[in-house]
Amino acid sequence: MSLGEASDRRYAAARELDPGDYGRVKPLYEDLSYNLVVDSVIAGNTPGRILVDDASAPHTAWLWNRMGTMLVAGSPDNDAFNRALSTVLSQEVLPDARRRRIPSLTLHYSPDAWEDSIDRLFLGLSSEKAWRRFYRFDHLKVDWKAELTQSSVMRPLGESLLRTDHLENVEHVLGWIHSFWHSIEDFLETGFGFCLTRGEAVASWCLTVYARGRDFELGLATLPEYRNRGYATWTAAASVEHSVRSGFTPHWHCDEENVASMRVAERVGFSDPVRYTVHTFAL
Repeated sequence: MSLGEASDRRYAAARELDPGDYGRVKPLYEDLSYNLVVDSVIAGNTPGRILVDDASAPHTAWLWNRMGTMLVAGSPDNDAFNRALSTVLSQEVLPDARRRRIPSLTLHYSPDAWEDSIDRLFLGLSSEKAWRRFYRFDHLKVDWKAELTQSSVMRPLGESLLRTDHLENVEHVLGWIHSFWHSIEDFLETGFGFCLTRGEAVASWCLTVYARGRDFELGLATLPEYRNRGYATWTAAASVEHSVRSGFTPHWHCDEENVASMRVAERVGFSDPVRYTVHTFAL
């Protein structure tokens, strides 16, 4: 019995698509296409699940990247699907997310009429509505090579670095890769990234979290003890520079509460942000 058949039996109004059929939901997510996670899951770059109301001709869909991001699209008035999805969320998704210590789930939605159904999907959980920004890349503003201090080294996230057993903090980078990609091998084949090291310790890293053709969304992190030194800006700039030289288009998303991320994006060369709303559920 396939995963889709098992889901059909338990939740008749919410059918789980097989990966080969993921492309059927793409028209429903047209208004959310700036979120590369959709096409990244459809392309098989990102682990995910997709539930629909009708496997052959879906009118409503829910997509999850198996981490903290979910997206619902299509008709919000399908009560049978919504009830089945609510059951999936309460019996499968939330226990799985809690077991893996995912701190929160963020729901993206289109059209806006989904607002009236969101609370009924997550029974027993309260949501917080928040603003996020999608930044478009303009031009690279930072010459990170000229600014890099002598005590810092910028390293590409290649196989030799990721397989090392002596570099401090590399496990944090590996955790990110395993969160957004099927495997290290898949990341090395399709994605890219850089990390800044101090001595034999990783201080900051920036890597591709979603991929669609030649479009890549970047994710950035700096360990607390290394913040406020410019490392995040330099590491992001190195990844953006690689994007530009390779003919890629880098994307940047962040919460409006994450002022540090917005500042890095704007310093590096992203501009003209598109604001959009999400609902966040703390776990």
